[in-house]
This record gives sequence, C-alpha cells and structure tokens, in this order.
Amino acid sequence: MVLDEDDGCPHANVDVNFESMERKFHAGGAETGRVVPPIGHSFLAIPLAVVSSVVKIFRIGAVMNNELDRLYYRETVRDSGVGDEKVIRQHSGISVYAHVRVAVEGLSRGRGNVFSWNAGLNIPAKFAPAVTRGVQDAMNVGVLAGLQLIDVHVSIEDGSYHEVDSTSEAFSEATERAVAQALRQAQPQLLEAISLVTIRIPQEYAAIVQTTVASDAGEELHSGMPAKTITVKIPTSDVDGLMVKLLEVTDGQAKISSASAGFRPASDPPDPVNQWVERR
Repeated sequence: MVLDEDDGCPHANVDVNFESMERKFHAGGAETGRVVPPIGHSFLAIPLAVVSSVVKIFRIGAVMNNELDRLYYRETVRDSGVGDEKVIRQHSGISVYAHVRVAVEGLSRGRGNVFSWNAGLNIPAKFAPAVTRGVQDAMNVGVLAGLQLIDVHVSIEDGSYHEVDSTSEAFSEATERAVAQALRQAQPQLLEAISLVTIRIPQEYAAIVQTTVASDAGEELHSGMPAKTITVKIPTSDVDGLMVKLLEVTDGQAKISSASAGFRPASDPPDPVNQWVERR
C-alpha cells in the first residue's frame, strides 16, 4: 500500500473551544441525543444503547456506569499523553486506511476543552470534520465511567492517508481510538460537581442549621448576623437532600439558594469506578 504523505507542507495551528461547538449525535439518520446544559456546562446526553455500541465497535475502554449521574460527574486528566492509531482493513477486495496521531493535556478547572490542529495537510482538509467528530465522540464517553471529559486540550499532531483507500469513517475511527489511548496515558480522574448553597435563617435556628450542614460534610464558608446567613460548599448531588433537612429543622423558615461552583476531584469515588480502574 502506497501512502501519500506531504511532510513538507506548512503546518497550520488552529485553536477551537469545544464549548462553543454545537453537539448533536445522530445514529441511522435520526437524532438520538440532545444538548443539555446542566450546572453551567453543556454536554451531549448519549443514550446508553448508543454508548454501548460505540464501546463495542471502537473498544475504547469506557463503560457506562449506571451509578454515576451525568448531571453530577465528569472525567478529566491530570497529565499528558499521546495516542497513535491506524485503521487498516481489507474486506472483499476493498481496502481502508487512516492514521492519526493525537496529544492530550489536562487543563486547570474551568478552562473548558480546547482543540488544536497541528497536522497541516498530512491529513487532507476534507477529512478534518471526521477527525473532529472522532475527538468529540471520544471526549463524550471518556475512559473511566462513560462520562464526558472536561478541561482537556486535544491536539491533532500528525497523520497519513491513502489517496484511494482513506475514508471519513476510517479517520473518525482512528481519531477516537487515538484520543482514548492518549487519555489513558494522561492519568484520568473522576470529578464531582460542586454547589455553593446560601442559607438565610432567623438567629434562633443557627445552631441546628450549622449542625445539619456539618452532618452533610458541608464546608462552611461564611456566616452573617443578626439574621444568620450561612454559605456552604457541598457536592451538587447532595443539594436536594440538604434542602429537605433544612426546611424540616427550621419549620420552613430557611431561605435557600444554590449556584454552581464547578467541579473538583471526587473525594470518595463510587466503588464501581475504583473496581474498573483496578481491572484496567
């Protein structure tokens, strides 16, 4: 097989923020996913059946964990990694070829996802949308528990193609595999959503409210007088439960508001995640 590679071509650098890109997932021509923007971050809600199919086809290692609510958990990486994958197949006299090299790097919390193209025309321009699609697919199913990745820089570094045998589907597949390979090298990590909860109560309820917050392992950030105002930081998954308790212990006198505070490393990852990491 003769490959057409132009190593002398100029290399363009393009940075794109994933957060500004529309995310919709189509299977068999019908839209099966929808854009959902919970707690300040947009993500693609992929049906379990679709995720399972992607995992089986591309063997990227992500297994949807039903114990983890996609509203409250994400994945990220703490380090950097490189993935290099080729799709080479021949069936019934038809050959398929694609090659993609990818680098990933973890970013600080709140930076969002960033995409860079540094492969020039070693991957033809007509295949760029397929490569981008492969990146998005890999980032939406992660490598730990089938969760979306955030705060990761993905760079397409290099690749090669065949003038006849290369297809968009092959480049999308090679890219998804390469990104997953790079993510595994980069120390993947589970994140949990955090909320700031502000509670305003009459002074006589201050002690019981502080006790209630402490029992939920909330981090008290601020208190005010004379009407007591308490601000705590807790996992977003615990907000509803805390609200019920506060209303009960204050006879409905508590005025409660909550706001997204981003994500942090999960303090106590659910057992299924730990077991998966150990098996990996």
